Formats: sequence, structure tokens, C-alpha cells
Amino acid sequence: MLANSATVRVKPEAAKEELARRELARRHLVDFSTYIAPWYKPARHHRLVAEYLEQVERYIRTEGEEGIGRLMIFEPPQNGKSEQVSKLFPAWLLGRLPNSHIILTSYNAELAMKNSRAARGYVMEARYQAVFGELGTPTPLQGEGEERAAVGLSEESRSVAAWELAAPNRGSVRSAGAGGGLTGNPAHLVVIDDPFKNREEAESAANRERINDWYKSSARTRLRKGGAIVIMHTRWHQEDLAGERLKAMAEDELADQWVIVSLPAIWEKPAIAEGKTFEEYQRELLREGVYINEKDPLGRESGEALWPEEYNLEWLAETKASVGDYDWEALYQQTPYSREGNFFEREWFTVVDAPPKLEEVVSRMWFWDKAGSRKGGGDYACGGVLSWTKDELLFVENVARKQCTPGERDELMVSSMEADWKTGRPINRIWHQQDPGSAGLDSAQATNKLLLKKMELTKKKIQVDFETMTGSKEVRAGPWSSALQAGQVRLVRGGWNAAFIEEHVAFPKGRYDDQVDMASWGYGKAAQPVGVLFQ
Repeated sequence: MLANSATVRVKPEAAKEELARRELARRHLVDFSTYIAPWYKPARHHRLVAEYLEQVERYIRTEGEEGIGRLMIFEPPQNGKSEQVSKLFPAWLLGRLPNSHIILTSYNAELAMKNSRAARGYVMEARYQAVFGELGTPTPLQGEGEERAAVGLSEESRSVAAWELAAPNRGSVRSAGAGGGLTGNPAHLVVIDDPFKNREEAESAANRERINDWYKSSARTRLRKGGAIVIMHTRWHQEDLAGERLKAMAEDELADQWVIVSLPAIWEKPAIAEGKTFEEYQRELLREGVYINEKDPLGRESGEALWPEEYNLEWLAETKASVGDYDWEALYQQTPYSREGNFFEREWFTVVDAPPKLEEVVSRMWFWDKAGSRKGGGDYACGGVLSWTKDELLFVENVARKQCTPGERDELMVSSMEADWKTGRPINRIWHQQDPGSAGLDSAQATNKLLLKKMELTKKKIQVDFETMTGSKEVRAGPWSSALQAGQVRLVRGGWNAAFIEEHVAFPKGRYDDQVDMASWGYGKAAQPVGVLFQ
């Protein structure tokens, strides 16, 4: 008796479309990803990274003659980099170059094996076979003269930790934890996926040294001539694995020169000090283990989110408020800064529950750093209300701070001071900083007019002044540092305290200094009060 059989008829148009999809999957990583994993929905940053990974494949294929051989990818957490780089890319690369040996590493062996298992699973998929295996009709790569054997998994070697392709192909994948031993054949590709598990590991100097030594003595030495390395890193520290590679390439032209794809959660134009070119500023930061772009790789304008469909600006703002500036800048913006400046100590800051009583106050003033002294964006407008008492104590009662346009900055100044006036606590002066040059003077005069008009409308009689800052920020911060060390300063408890202290402790190595500059200037003025309190 003959077994029942059925014939599935496929329309010629559908068959033609299916063959076209398979051919695109062979040629391009994103098309392969959406074909092999129909659930995969690449966003614009995934498509960008895929283009760079295709250049890594080109480098391996041409034995280092073309393409990218050293690639670092910086993305925020949970943005899909492991799925793309540690799982889909190795499977696609083996289909394209089935004699390649690949090493997958991560902060521990378990995660590396998880990525290896996923890549192996893709190779075992029927859809993979339709692209690169027995069900497909693999075409030779450009420059090759003969078709290759179908790509499939070996029956003899298929463990998660180490698996191979079926003969006559010789490709393989091995997984290992960062810091562990790497043995076997030289690799055509080494993928290092987040070598640090968490903040505790990254903050440990001994652990950073261990990972950097492992990279130099194990991972880097396993690479064959013409092989490539891809490091995916959520940044933790200026001296993490990525930071040390950045420093090396900035200081030694013979060291590996890396192509960097840095994708901050929110794009901010670099804030470059007057008189410096972008290249000079970038080189300075590279020597500190930080990479910045002059323009966003995705063409975003300042303030745009990386993956708004998944993490919109509101979600990102909540995240920033929850994790604090230090982790936000490192993990989400890819610009870690040192927590170890040499001007301020964390224990110098005393937080109190209430401001001083009015009968104890000699002067009470608002001070504003308008964030106009640099080209580009990224700086904060920052204002604070400072009280000087008869006992020669300085109270920082409140701080208002925001990254904003000039128009938004003016709104912030007015709304913050209006809220303060409603408390019934009087002030006797408002100070704001003037930038150098005629444009700075015009801006300062415009601010004065704005604030005086507001005084007129509210029938308040408060003196408004501006002043040009001279000398370095470090010199201006000296007396303020001494006052804190002497126990002369109190911070009134509020949501702004953590960011204020964090910025001071990092100064002058931190990315931001607007609060330090405002408070340093304000301390010098408040300690030499002029006039009387006005309602």
C-alpha cells in the first residue's frame, strides 16, 4: 500500500518572492535576521549596527584587506545588542564563511553559553537550511569560484560550550567567560559581550585589571591573522575594557585602531570649550577612556531618543531620575566619568531638614549659570538659592537644573524663582553669569530686562546683576572647597541633593560642572553680602 501523500502547490509569484527573500538573507544580516526569526523587528539602530557587522564579515573574508577588523559597539542596556551581535551575527557569518572559527565570550561562562546555544539553534532551524543548508541553493561569495557545501550542524560535536559544522565545512563556535582560559584553534572572530556583570565588578580596580590582562594575554592572542574582534560594551567605567582600548589607540598609533559605534540613549551635541576643535576635544576624552561623536550616527537632533518605539523620552527621564547622573552617563549615554576628583569629599556635605530661620539670615540670593559658555549642547542651565547666616554658615536651599534651549532656560529661571517667592522667604539679589564677548553681553542684558519686567509685574524690588566669570573653574572652586571642608555649608534636603553631591565629588574630572561653578561663584558673593533683604 502506498502512503498517503499530498502536493502543495505554490504560486509562481510566491515562489519567486520566497527565493528573493532567501537571496537577501544570504547577502545581508538584517534580512537574514528577519527571515530566520520572523519575530525580530529591527529598529533603525539595529540596521546601522548590521551594516558595520557586514563590514566585519568582509574583513574576515578578505583576510584583512577590506572591511572592519576592530569594532566596538556601545549601547544602553536592553537595546538588543546581544541578540544581534552574539546570536544572529555568528549564525549568519557561518553561513557566509563556513570555515570560520568563532569565540563567544561574556562576563561569565553561563551567559556565553546562552549566546552560543541561541546561535546554534538558528543554524538548526529549517529556515536556516533554506538559506544556507540543504534546502537552499547557496551561491558562491563574490570572488570565489565554486559553490560551497551546505551548512549544517555536525552530529559528533554539538555541545553548547563548543560545536562544529558538519564536514566538509570546518567552522566552529566556542564559548567562554571573560577571564577564563581560551584553548583550541585560532579564531577568525572573537565577540566580547559585556565583560563586566555589574557596577560592583566594574568599580573594582583588581577586577578591571584582571579583565584587561585576560584580553591582552588570552582573547587577543587567539586571533588569527586577518581575524576580527567585536567588543560590545555597556560602559561602566573609564578604565573598563573598552576604555583601556580607547586610551591605547589614542596614545599609540601602532595599537589596534578601533571603529566605534556609540549610541547614547538620548543624543546630545558635544559641549566643546571655546578655542578647541572637536578633534582636540575628542582626543582628550579618548585619553580618558571616553568616546564621543561629533554628530549622531543615526542623524538625530539633540534630545531625540535612541529607540523611541521601545523607550520614549518620558521613560528615559524617569530612568535617569531613578539611577542618578553617574550611572545614567555611563550606562545610557556611554560617557563614564570618574567619581574620584580631587576637590571635594563626599563626607564634607551635610544635609539638613530645613533652611535657616529668617531672623538668622544676613543675605539670601539666587545665582544662575546659564550654560552659554560652550559651543554645542549638553550643558545644564543651573540656578540655586543660597543663604548666608549670622553664624557664617552657607545654606544651599534649592537647586534648579535642566538641559534646555535659551527660551526654556528663561522659563526655568522665572518659574523657579516664582515658586521660591511663594514660600514667603525674601531675597535681596539675583545674579546671573555673562559669557565673554558682545554676544554674551547682549544675552546678559536681555536676561536682565526679562527679570526686571517680571519684578515690575509682581511689584517686587529685587536688584538684578550679571558678571563675567574670569579664571579657571578650578581656581574659583578653591574657596568653596575650603568652606565645605571646614563644615561651613548645609544642603537643605531635596531631590536635587544626590546629583549636586555627585557632581562635586567628580569635579574636575566629571562631565558636568555647572552646579560646582554656580555654587563656587555664589559662595564668594553670599559671603560678602550687599544690601538688605527685600520682600
